[in-house]
Amino acid sequence: MKEKDGYAECPEQQVILYVEKEDGKYEAMQTGSYISANYLDDYFFKRNNLEKALEEKIRKSEINAIEYYMVLEDLTISELAARAGLMKWIVKRHLKPGNFSGIPESALKKYSVVFNITVDEILKRQSGNRK
Repeated sequence: MKEKDGYAECPEQQVILYVEKEDGKYEAMQTGSYISANYLDDYFFKRNNLEKALEEKIRKSEINAIEYYMVLEDLTISELAARAGLMKWIVKRHLKPGNFSGIPESALKKYSVVFNITVDEILKRQSGNRK
């Protein structure tokens, strides 16, 4: 990449690129992140829309808070089970909206560690989005 092509205006997130200078040598150049400068707003817009859609599904009892966070973290059932240290069939059972109230505290703690949130945040998400 030529030096002139490597420049991106994004002071919030800087990166180091190795670019070809005019004399043909490659050197490090500090510049803004091209992806952050051009696509970050779109990412946050889409994530916000996803959160709203998932909240509506919780309100309609189509999903529960565990699935809400699983989707936001872009995890499969197998990945969630492995990270939480639970059997896959148990996670599947916990994902059913009607089974949320029966999830043991110990399992909620494991999910909270995976999602990097507190158990209270999971419970609040579940109860705060009811009709």
